Amino acid sequence: MALKAIIDSLDSVEEQYRDLYEEKDGKYVLAVEGIEAHPGAAALKSALDRVRGEKRTLSEKLTAVEGRLDGLPDDFDVDEYERLKGAAEGKEPPKIDERLDRQKAELEKKHRIELEKRDARISKLDGTLRKSLVDDGLTKALIDSGVSKEFLPAAKALLKERGAVKLIEENDEFQVLADDGIDDRMPLTKFVANWVGDEGKHFVAKATGGDAKGGEAKRFTENPFDPKNPNRTKQQELIVQNDLRARQMAEAVGVTPYW
Repeated sequence: MALKAIIDSLDSVEEQYRDLYEEKDGKYVLAVEGIEAHPGAAALKSALDRVRGEKRTLSEKLTAVEGRLDGLPDDFDVDEYERLKGAAEGKEPPKIDERLDRQKAELEKKHRIELEKRDARISKLDGTLRKSLVDDGLTKALIDSGVSKEFLPAAKALLKERGAVKLIEENDEFQVLADDGIDDRMPLTKFVANWVGDEGKHFVAKATGGDAKGGEAKRFTENPFDPKNPNRTKQQELIVQNDLRARQMAEAVGVTPYW
C-alpha cells in the first residue's frame, strides 16, 4: 500500500503507520529520509536546475543589452545609426529615394485599407437609410390611401418590385418619389393614391356593417368633405395635391365631387 506524502487527517492511515507522519501547519506530512534520491524528486530537481540556469542566462543577456543601451540619446535613430555604421565600414548607404518610395507605398497601402473600410461602412449605412425611408414612405402612403393592413406587405413588395418607387437626394435632403411612366418625379402619395384607385383597389379595406358609406369614411381622419364639419381650404388643397384621393374622401361621406 502506498502512503500519501501529505494528508489532512490520520483517520485514513492504519495505526501501524501513523508514527511515520509529522504534523506541520495543520497537515500531516510523511517523514521520509533520502527523498532527494527518489526518481520523481530527482526529475523535479533536474527541471528546477534547468529553469534556474535559463533564468541566469537571460539575466546576463539583459544586463549586457542594458549596458549597450545605456547612454543612448532619446532621439536615437536606428536607420541613421545603420547608415553611419555602413559608411564607416565602407558600405554603400541605401538610396534616400528608395527609402522614401518604400515608406510612401506603405502609407498609401494603410490609407487605402482605411478608406475601403470607411466606404464599406458608409455604403452599408446608406443602404439601410434608403431602405428605411422608402419602406416608411410607402407604408404611410398606402395606409393614407386606405390599403388594408394585412395587404400592406404585398402592396409594398409589388410597387417596389416594379422599380416605381425611388429615393432622390438633392441638396443634402432625401425625397421618396415615384415614376408612373409619364412623370418620373411624382409625389409618392399621389402615385399610391392613383394606384389604389385603379389596379390596387382590391387591396383597400372593405367597409363592414350596415352603413357602407360610414365604414368607408372611417378610412379617413379629419375628412374636410364631412358635411358636419366641412373645411373648404383643406378641400382645395387636397384637390390640387391628390385629385383621386380627394374624390375618394368626398364619396366616403356621401358628397358628390363637384370638380
